[in-house]
Amino acid sequence: MLVTDISINQYRYCPVSARHMANVCMTLKNQIVTMGCQLDLPDDDNSTKRAAAFVGDAIRQLARMPEFRSGDKTLEISDDAQTTPPMHFA
Repeated sequence: MLVTDISINQYRYCPVSARHMANVCMTLKNQIVTMGCQLDLPDDDNSTKRAAAFVGDAIRQLARMPEFRSGDKTLEISDDAQTTPPMHFA
């Protein structure tokens, strides 16, 4: 299955747990899949690294779904897929 677009929404940082949280939406040919992702990264880590880490966590979660885990389907990211972080992500 080809991921054609990726967006990161509802980003928030919890200073108590030192955890970054966001929803990552991946657009596939006939569906949109949204995953809640959490990262343990330094508060001052740059937004590009956070975006890549959120996408990596979303891919990890997708890979655990039965249709991908069974090997029936493969997951590919389109070269044209844009990762859109929220405006307050920086």
